[in-house]
Amino acid sequence: MKKILISEWVPEKCLAPYKEDYDFTCPSREKHAFSYDEIYEMIEDYDAYFILDNEGDKKVIDRAKNLKVIANFGVGYNNIDWKYATEVGLPVVNTPTTVTEATAEHAVALLIATMRGVARYDREVRRGVWNSPNFSDIDCEVYGRTLGIMGFGRIGKMVCKKAQGLGMKVIYFDKYRASQEVEKEYNVTYMSFDDVVKNSDCITLHMPYIPENHHIFNAEVFRAMKDSAYLINAARGPIVDEKALAKALKDGTIKGAGLDVFEDEPNVEPELLELDNVTLTPHIASCTLKARMGMCREALGGIIGVLEGKKPYNVVNPEVLK
Repeated sequence: MKKILISEWVPEKCLAPYKEDYDFTCPSREKHAFSYDEIYEMIEDYDAYFILDNEGDKKVIDRAKNLKVIANFGVGYNNIDWKYATEVGLPVVNTPTTVTEATAEHAVALLIATMRGVARYDREVRRGVWNSPNFSDIDCEVYGRTLGIMGFGRIGKMVCKKAQGLGMKVIYFDKYRASQEVEKEYNVTYMSFDDVVKNSDCITLHMPYIPENHHIFNAEVFRAMKDSAYLINAARGPIVDEKALAKALKDGTIKGAGLDVFEDEPNVEPELLELDNVTLTPHIASCTLKARMGMCREALGGIIGVLEGKKPYNVVNPEVLK
């Protein structure tokens, strides 16, 4: 019976369909998660490794002599050394479809909360501050504003639809431009990276984290944005230079930001914690029970597919499959 190691507790309901044919090891609900060191000690005998919040680095991969597939609980997989996995012929699985709706919703929630100051007002009311001016430009309406979407994949497209429902005009940039048919379907205008930066009232990030995107939003880009513009990041933390962002927010280079992801999670740039014009959430964009259960099914489906000699759609390096 093939053995599957899971780094964190998952509901029994997720594993039940496979238990007759596969042997699962995962921590109890009380323990919650295995440490990296515990994973390293156990991984040698397992056929598959399902990562919920841990690493799949070269050290782990080299120790896992029997490993046939590794899966990540999310769209991104920068916590896995997937390039090395590809070199040694190890398939890497992700969850590209089941996070879409929840993540897009959260990105839009951050957008509204940030542009309308919801989190700031909440903090003030709890402190006994009743800040209700008759005339103030501290916040702005979402309706009629231009949203720039950086990365027009599944989540970017869903954010586009939701933003248009709020009355926003949408422009986008993606390394791989969508077809004219898709642009017409979504009523969206393609622009260069620089033009999206210059013309957006709010920019939301939905691009993958790859080396060329490291700190792609930096001090220079913030200076090119409107001083009335907002930045939303529900993609990956290292896309944004947090120190430069904190300075831009503090200096008024841009007006506000909403962040669900950070460079060094769970640590957050200390200056960001001191600012009122930034809304912060702890990487929970996909955190609905429906989405998380779906992510488990999608990851496990990919794992089982590989173990059964199939070619699942959610293998990110399909070239290793023969």
